[in-house]
Amino acid sequence: MPQKADIEQFTAYYEKHKTSIFNYILYRIGFNRDMAEDLTSDIFLKAFEHFDSYDKTRPFKTWIFTIAHNHLVNYYAGKKETLPLEEALEIAKEVGSQNSAEHNMTMERILKLVSHLSESQKDLVLMKYVDDLGNEEIAKITGKEEGAIRTALSRATATLRDQYNIQFQEDTL
Repeated sequence: MPQKADIEQFTAYYEKHKTSIFNYILYRIGFNRDMAEDLTSDIFLKAFEHFDSYDKTRPFKTWIFTIAHNHLVNYYAGKKETLPLEEALEIAKEVGSQNSAEHNMTMERILKLVSHLSESQKDLVLMKYVDDLGNEEIAKITGKEEGAIRTALSRATATLRDQYNIQFQEDTL
C-alpha cells in the first residue's frame, strides 16, 4: 500500500503532467479524444501501481513519458486503428480555430507533411515539437542514444523543410 506522502507526490505529478501525456497520446491515435482519455488513464494507473519503482533521483517527466511510449507501442501492437488524414486535419483546424487563417493553413500543410514521414520520424517530430521534450528526454523514452535522436530529428526536419518549400513553391506558381 502506498504511503500518504507517495500518494500526495504522485497526485502532484499527475496534475503537472496529465495534459502533456493526454496530448502525446491524442496526436498519435488520430485525435480520438475518448481513446486518448482512456489510454491516459491507463498510463497513470500503471504509473501509480509501479510508483514504488520510480527512481526519484530522475525526472518524473521522463519516467511517465517512457511508460506512455511503451503503452502506446503495446496498444498499436494489438490494434491498428487510424483516422483518415482528412478527419485529423479537420480536428486539428478546429483545435486551432482561435488562431489566424494563415496559421491554420500553415499547420494544415505541416500536418500533411508530417503524415508522410516514417512512423519513427513522425514520433520523434511530435515528441520534440508538440510534446516539447528535449533530445535527452526523447533518448531516454525511446532507449536510443541522444546523438542518434539529434541526427534523426535533423533529417526529419530537413525532409519537412524541403517538402514544405516544394509544396509552397507549387502553391505560388
